[in-house]
Amino acid sequence: MKHKVLKLIGIALVLLVAGTVALSASGQKATGAKGLPVVGISTGSSGTSWRNIMIDALLEVGDEYKAAGKIADYKLVNNVTNGDATEQANILRDFISQGVDIIMVNPNSPDALNGVIKEAQEEGILVVSYDATVTAANVLNVTLDHYAWMKKNVEFIASTLKKGNAIQIYGLEGHPANNDRIRATYDVLKDYPEIKLIADTTGYWDQTKAKEVTTQIIGGGQRIDAAIGQDGMAFGILSAFLDANKLPKVMFGDPGTAFFKEWKKLRDKGADFKACAQPNPPGIGGTAFRMALQLYNGKQFKSGILKDGMTYYYKVGMFITDANFDEGWALLKDKPDDYLLSEIMPEAEVVKLFQ
Repeated sequence: MKHKVLKLIGIALVLLVAGTVALSASGQKATGAKGLPVVGISTGSSGTSWRNIMIDALLEVGDEYKAAGKIADYKLVNNVTNGDATEQANILRDFISQGVDIIMVNPNSPDALNGVIKEAQEEGILVVSYDATVTAANVLNVTLDHYAWMKKNVEFIASTLKKGNAIQIYGLEGHPANNDRIRATYDVLKDYPEIKLIADTTGYWDQTKAKEVTTQIIGGGQRIDAAIGQDGMAFGILSAFLDANKLPKVMFGDPGTAFFKEWKKLRDKGADFKACAQPNPPGIGGTAFRMALQLYNGKQFKSGILKDGMTYYYKVGMFITDANFDEGWALLKDKPDDYLLSEIMPEAEVVKLFQ
């Protein structure tokens, strides 16, 4: 049975001490007296290529740590209803009642989980949010800067098109990452008044659903010059155009094998078609797992690593266009069609972030 330890008295703080950053969960169990942790993981959604790779990364790190004797156990629970924050809150409450030591959550809302997160912290549980951010206090958020990520994509599309009709197919309604990305799209398009956004709807971060809604939009008969999408949907969006014997002039593309195969065919034919692709590594869940264990074991982030003392922004270095298409193709051409570029930060690199 898991060894229970005394809780810290009072409210845990994010401390700046001697040039280092200490992030701890409110009520986190006392450092030095802990046994091996049990980790509860809530994925928020499942069943899409991106989410499946994310889950594989979490399982990979969980199995690695369990085999190495670094954790006692871990349990991963998917939502039955993708994107439902109420169901996710109940999953977190189950983790609390089961006595886990760490909760990792890919949040379906930036603030709807704050109450249950506080409940977990009051029970001495360390809470880490991955892939997106929550507004709850004393939670480590491990994520991309989704606003900056999307802004780069839309700036490429808008600067390439300059004038015409565009559609946007976005991700799960209400998800924090999706909220930031939509805001980035609108902000960029303010600088391009001759680009008209004629359709703006969800594709649920799902290839099949993205194809369905794109097909409906194309069926409306308006000319579509650009398609603004997000990762995990671009192949579906492009497939809808190809099935209708149409093409956008420019679009965001999945950093994955299926999309790149079609992109290569269009390039080889000399089609009037441009695309950009930027990875959003599904392995970020595995990276967050590594950081969570460091925090649980009493480690502190070095000064300057976290933004506002709470958020670690994972840096994506690759941005693929026609100019460097071969670089991406070399990484993807021998992979399965549902493969998306991903990575988990190695343990040694994570350790370097801590004092």
